[in-house]
Amino acid sequence: MMRILLLTLAYIVATCNAAAAAQMSVGLRQRMLTPIVVGVRRATMNSSQQRYATKSDLIQPSVTSVSRGGTAICDSKPPVKLLQWAYAAAGMATTAGWGTMAYTTIRDNQPAGAMMPCWQHPVFARIGAMSAASLILGSFASLAATCCESDAESWEELGDSSPSFRRQNLALATTGVASSLWVRFADVVTKIPGSNPVASHQSYSGIMQSRLIGAYGSAGLLGALVWARCLPEDSRNPLTWPKRIGDGVSKAIVSIAPKDVNDPVQVKYALITTSMLIFTGMQTVCNMPVSVIPSWTSRRLSRAFPIYTFLGAVTAFDLKEATENGRILVDKNYRYLSSGIKGFGALYLGARAGAICFDPSFPEHFGMVNQVPGLAVAAMLMVGLTLRSDER
Repeated sequence: MMRILLLTLAYIVATCNAAAAAQMSVGLRQRMLTPIVVGVRRATMNSSQQRYATKSDLIQPSVTSVSRGGTAICDSKPPVKLLQWAYAAAGMATTAGWGTMAYTTIRDNQPAGAMMPCWQHPVFARIGAMSAASLILGSFASLAATCCESDAESWEELGDSSPSFRRQNLALATTGVASSLWVRFADVVTKIPGSNPVASHQSYSGIMQSRLIGAYGSAGLLGALVWARCLPEDSRNPLTWPKRIGDGVSKAIVSIAPKDVNDPVQVKYALITTSMLIFTGMQTVCNMPVSVIPSWTSRRLSRAFPIYTFLGAVTAFDLKEATENGRILVDKNYRYLSSGIKGFGALYLGARAGAICFDPSFPEHFGMVNQVPGLAVAAMLMVGLTLRSDER
């Protein structure tokens, strides 16, 4: 999986460099190469072909040239088959990384001497954490589906093939960077206040840290490179990217409300987008016990879970737009995104039900959640919206 992902990253980097070089003056390159090209062509043609051949027949560009605003631009065809495999490998690597974090952080002796009250306690906590895996797989599957169905002749056409394609790639680039940073600074993020000596619920080092950062970082790099490569030609200057991203985020925020409040599916995804953004903010900037909602993982993963509620917010917004455009039940990539949202809701609510009904340590050993019961109930109600059908 990692080999496929690295090969794809290398290919994208190479094509980006080639495209940059291709933006040199076409006239200058033709003047330099014309004598050589003509000589080679004539050497391979018989006398009758040479008699009727013109200079324009002898010169065959090796890349497609498109003129925009008086500037000659060359673009290569995206390797959609290779991208499909790369997205599949990145999705599995990211899911495996998240599963490793959930398993190694929610267990006994994290830190040494900290024991779980019963065996059911970590089981349901891990199931709840792994609800994020559904969002991860849904996002990567949607990108692979877009590549599978695309007949784009250029990277920009690939980016335009689906309104969600660039946005999902940028979201996955963000989650990849954020996850890598969490792994690197896990000992700081999960530090237990007042512990002496200083103790943390998690601290990665050595080969485990390298593997996790490699998995998250390569997936994030794939998303970032594809996003950058698929931009319109006039937006490929990196200095313009902050403005483009800022404008896009601002537009999305003011567009969260449904266009038709009488459409229950639009309303559903608008509310899910809003709630996911609220969850992300609560877990990122608020102190305990507020930040324990909705993950229910105390200090262990409560600062990592918002990385994927953010991805859930982007996914729900894409689905809201697809509903408004009448594409949600038509395009395959949106079906994958919708399945990811539903899978998140099913696993999350199943874990909460399991903890409440089958964990003998509930509620005594759920101290943080007990302090914010209203938020916990509100979160479950909002997540419950994910299970509603996309049929009107």
